[in-house]
Formats: sequence, structure tokens, C-alpha cells
Amino acid sequence: MTDRLGARAYGITLLDAGTGRHYSARGVRIRIGRGHECEVQPVDAPESVVSRIHAELMVGSSGGLAVRDAGSKHGTFLNDEPVTTAVPVRLGDRITLGRGGPTLIVEGLGTAPEIPVARRPGDARRLGRLVGVLLVLVLLLAGVGYGVYRLLAK
Repeated sequence: MTDRLGARAYGITLLDAGTGRHYSARGVRIRIGRGHECEVQPVDAPESVVSRIHAELMVGSSGGLAVRDAGSKHGTFLNDEPVTTAVPVRLGDRITLGRGGPTLIVEGLGTAPEIPVARRPGDARRLGRLVGVLLVLVLLLAGVGYGVYRLLAK
């Protein structure tokens, strides 16, 4: 596996063969399962078959996207073959989560423009405050500039 910090992020689109629902995700690690921490959560996935974190898509040693089982109870299958080590994923491949579980078809696959940056919860609020302060400063400067213009125009 490549170093995750230097790895190129991938984007993937999966089609749930049973429900027709599409899933899109991107990153150097994309988790599939029923847990809230998973980037892909197949709806209607039977709890008895699909683990909380069932499988992972990640950048493999060759630099391409690979699937691996994440220690699930019922296994992960790629094109009906059990996944025992990380296996490269290609367009049209079928990822099945446990026997009788959901089958996800790889519909779109490619490198993403950039790796998403993890942000702390307060970052968005700080950025919003900064934008607000800058806006007030611009308005004040515009008002002062207009006042000076009016004084000089007399």
C-alpha cells in the first residue's frame, strides 16, 4: 500500500444492483458498511449479513483502487470470488457484501482532483467570522472613501 499522505485520492460511483441506488464517494480510503462512519452505506442492507465496516476501497500498492475485506463476518466478494487480500477494482466489477448481501457495481472510477482535507468543527465558524469582518472592513473603507470624495468634490 502507498503512503496515505502521498496517495492520490480516488472517486468512485457504485450502483446497488438490488435497489438501483447510486453511491458516490472519494478519498484514499472509502469504507463500505452499515456504520455511520462509512462513506458508502447500502440502504436495506441486512444487519445479519453486512458488518458495520464490511469492506474498504483504498489506494493499492500499484497506485490504483483496490478492495479488501475489513474483517467482516460474512466476507466480501469481487465478481463472485472471495476477497482475501487487497484486489484491484475496475469498471464493471461487482462487489458483494456477504453471501446474499447487496451487490455494488463499479460504474465510475477515477482519480479525484485532490485529497479531502480533514477540518476541525470550528474551522467553518472561524472562516465565516473572518469573511464577516472583511466585509465590514470593505464597507467601512468604501464609506470613508466616499466621504473623502464628497469633501474633495466641493
